[in-house]
Amino acid sequence: MNNTRDWHWFLNTLVRIHVSGDDGSDRISYIEHIVRQGESPPLHIHEREDEIFHLLEGEFKFRLRGDEFTCGPGEVVFIPKGAPHTFLSLSPAGGRFFSATTGEDFERFMRGLWRIAERAELPTPGAPTPEAIEALGKAAAAHHMPVVGPPLN
Repeated sequence: MNNTRDWHWFLNTLVRIHVSGDDGSDRISYIEHIVRQGESPPLHIHEREDEIFHLLEGEFKFRLRGDEFTCGPGEVVFIPKGAPHTFLSLSPAGGRFFSATTGEDFERFMRGLWRIAERAELPTPGAPTPEAIEALGKAAAAHHMPVVGPPLN
């Protein structure tokens, strides 16, 4: 059974949904993420959702609307819908955070690409194939989250 509250591998990260958009009428998702050092999604926009990051472990560099800043455990970052953003996990031990979104696009995007984790730890890292990158871009656009630039490094 594919329970959304189980651990899943989403690209090179480990994720678990604590509150699904399917749980309430306002479609709020609350998702736990565990990432390796160096993990960074491409610069992207959520066209229909605000996003909140609550950092639990590790240091992260964020880019939001062209500004860059570093945050750590206990800090919260608010990303308004329509704002280009990304992050980079800086700590050698990686990082852990919760994200909350105010719609169903991000959660559904993840569900379409994740796979059930064979164990509750990060997947074996690997660079995506050109086909996977193309599929990721198409899925992001289909869920109103266009990619607008590269990841941070």
